[in-house]
Amino acid sequence: MKSNNCLRLWFVVATCLLLNLNTTSASTIGKKFVVGLNVTNYDGTNRGIKPGDTVYIEPGHRDRLRLYNIHGDSLNYVVFINNGGLVEISTNTFYFGFQVMNCSYFRLTGTGSISLTYGIKIGHTPIGASGLTLEGQSTNYEVDHIESCNSGFAGICANPKPDCNENFNRPYFTRMNTVFHDNYVHNTYGEAFYIGHSYYTGYTITCDSVKKTVYPAEIHGLQVYNNVVDSSGWDGIQVGCATIGCEIYGNKISNYGVQNTKCQNYGILLNPGTGGNCHNNLIVNGTCTGINVLGTGGNKVYNNIIVNPGHAMNDSMVTNAFGIFCDDRSTIVGSSFYFLNNTIISPKGDGIRIYSDLSKQNMICNNIILNPGSYGTYGKWVDPNKSYVFYYPNVDVTISNNYFSNTISSGLDYSNPDEVYNYCKNLPIIDKGIDISNYDITTDFIQNSRIINGISDIGAFEYPDSTMQRQNSKSIKFISKDLSGKLNINNEKEERIKKVSIYKLSGQLIYTSTTGNEEITVSSNNKFSKGIYLVCVATENEEYRSKISICF
Repeated sequence: MKSNNCLRLWFVVATCLLLNLNTTSASTIGKKFVVGLNVTNYDGTNRGIKPGDTVYIEPGHRDRLRLYNIHGDSLNYVVFINNGGLVEISTNTFYFGFQVMNCSYFRLTGTGSISLTYGIKIGHTPIGASGLTLEGQSTNYEVDHIESCNSGFAGICANPKPDCNENFNRPYFTRMNTVFHDNYVHNTYGEAFYIGHSYYTGYTITCDSVKKTVYPAEIHGLQVYNNVVDSSGWDGIQVGCATIGCEIYGNKISNYGVQNTKCQNYGILLNPGTGGNCHNNLIVNGTCTGINVLGTGGNKVYNNIIVNPGHAMNDSMVTNAFGIFCDDRSTIVGSSFYFLNNTIISPKGDGIRIYSDLSKQNMICNNIILNPGSYGTYGKWVDPNKSYVFYYPNVDVTISNNYFSNTISSGLDYSNPDEVYNYCKNLPIIDKGIDISNYDITTDFIQNSRIINGISDIGAFEYPDSTMQRQNSKSIKFISKDLSGKLNINNEKEERIKKVSIYKLSGQLIYTSTTGNEEITVSSNNKFSKGIYLVCVATENEEYRSKISICF
């Protein structure tokens, strides 16, 4: 039985929870500049913009906008922000909607209006044109609270191509510390996110009539998190060349690959040259594989929920859509792939398929795989378990402590993490996983602790032990105040509340704060829709979690 080192109480409190997420993005140390509504090209060098300055973008509709040659420094980013209203960009003629060219140490954010979640919107670009592009030697930046939709190519594109002058080529240029979070990208012709170049291993271009092999720049320090993607024409999130410090997590991706273009219709594509971690993503209802891993090795793919990959295809005979796929497109010899604690439901083909001969000591453990479409199709001479995990004999892989079933209950909405949680808790998965403490996986899909007696449950969720007596916390209380629209969190032990975090059940972090007070109040600006959220409170000695129902 698990010991209850981390007190966890689950109950639903009906409260009209009002949260104020908007924080001032503009700098208080530098000068203020304004990009007027009629301006289409804004050169930072000519304007005299320096580190710590703020560039306000006038709200209203404009045909296109290019910002270029603007540079902050590592301590003082330049902030590009909407100025109190919606900046809306759409074009029928140009090859981008919003372009940032040759800029560094900046933040592009749509948090400039308290009433808008996404204060900058790129609403339309023609075929072949991306919505937001980050080009040239742009590096060290953060992009958040942007909406990009109805784009003629990618919604957000950041993949500078190698050139004959080698300005953007490896090893002469490396993009550093780039972050994309809390963006909404939908109804794109191409990828929703296209980050990093696809041809890490190089390709040939012609320079002065001579063919030359060029190599795209690497990305060191990439984070893609808390983004919402819906109805991408091609891949939901495609990342390439992110060799060091890559994290892709907390994203919700639905209805991906609607164009059903071969090899361009994955939920998440880890293109060659990509390492790092891909975790806590919700990926539902696409035309092909949920997570396609073509990376360097060392990749950890864990705590993901993948539902119905491939079932958006009309051809019932096509089964080459898997929950997770992996091969040797850029594998470093002797490296390892780790597929741990994922929940994969109703893939069109196999649950997990791995073709990596170059890697060693791969791990496929603690996964739930339900109702693979290929089950029973390989013939009587093939082990039917190949439908859950398919691999060739020369693949060096440990497969253990997974839960497989070729049936699921009908009538449930498995795209809803709450229903997945409730369904899987009745499966024989509690305390059945391997110890994952050596893999630096400390929490599950909704931030429950995995570190309980060194034993993990199977799948994306960690559950309280079924025989454990659930107890109310004696020190931490949630006080619902429906009339005032506030959620008070009171700690009666008078221990310092270290941190409060609020998550969607999709795993997306939507609010976080730290305070030294024994009692904190979280108030609202109507940023939230109706639904259930997870509130996590940490003190010096206790961690407390509760589901909260928002009713407004």
